Amino acid sequence: MEPYFFPALWEQRRICIARTLYEHHVHSVLEVGCGEGNVLSFLVSPSPNDEHPITRLCGIDINNAALDLAYERLQPNDDDKRDLRVDPLSVQLFHGDASVPVPDLSVDAVVCTEVIEHVDEHVGAPALTHAVLGGYNPLLAVFTTPNAEFNVNFPGLAYGTPDARFRDDDHKFEWTREQFRSWAEGAADKYGYTVEIRGIGLSMRNPIAGFDPYGGCTQMAVFTRNAVDSTTHSDVVTGSPPRLYASTEYPVFTQPQLSSIALQKLVRKFALDICNTQHAFQLDDLWDILEIKQQFKRCRALEKWLDTQATYSASQTNELYTVNT
Repeated sequence: MEPYFFPALWEQRRICIARTLYEHHVHSVLEVGCGEGNVLSFLVSPSPNDEHPITRLCGIDINNAALDLAYERLQPNDDDKRDLRVDPLSVQLFHGDASVPVPDLSVDAVVCTEVIEHVDEHVGAPALTHAVLGGYNPLLAVFTTPNAEFNVNFPGLAYGTPDARFRDDDHKFEWTREQFRSWAEGAADKYGYTVEIRGIGLSMRNPIAGFDPYGGCTQMAVFTRNAVDSTTHSDVVTGSPPRLYASTEYPVFTQPQLSSIALQKLVRKFALDICNTQHAFQLDDLWDILEIKQQFKRCRALEKWLDTQATYSASQTNELYTVNT
């Protein structure tokens, strides 16, 4: 059996990207080179931190066919239409050259995953870097690209020999860890960022003899904008900027909050359902219920509301409930 990743490498990348975005509490995300929308669709699900929801997703790609697939993938499905989300979500797709910034497009974070290796190293890569860090100048930017040194674990790539080849025929280059770090630190210094390098895909199932992760199959650079950026970005941007291709708005719950009595009945119903199976419940047990989220919007609002209610053991009167926070 051939070596493989578990979870799949693409899934590990998306999880790492999403976690990084959530950790930095961003509300809007742009993906340059979004392709068929795989990463954007991964971010459609509400953030686990309800205090900092992602409410805007944008993507840019030069391929019309890929954007058509992305648009289809990012349409609200039947679950989205039935289980109305608490926070709004808008999606915008742009067609054009990702190395030319979209005028007046402001976002908290920009993601560029497995894209930079598809452009010319000496012309396209600097232009893309400038568009992301100098053009959009986001609070957070995330780049991922293959780690060339890891290719030694794929015998078919013949890494380190005259017959060595890249992982994809369209790759124009693949950087070693030193090359990647040099690019990332240079870009951070130029555009006023702090950068952290991380590895993704550190282990494989059924690895070859002598397997060495060499820092991970994918390398990721996380750029965080410095509090004060006095850098002058003098790069000249040429070419036509991307244009809006399609947009989508997700349906959102907009009904007014229930009356005080109706709200008490709703919470009591779900609390007793939980208590009937586990005697008591945690705050998270209630927060996991969509109808509760729709009424309170934020977990801290639910917690504050519960603090104002009389709490009793469900086993005492079977009318009220006990909350373990």
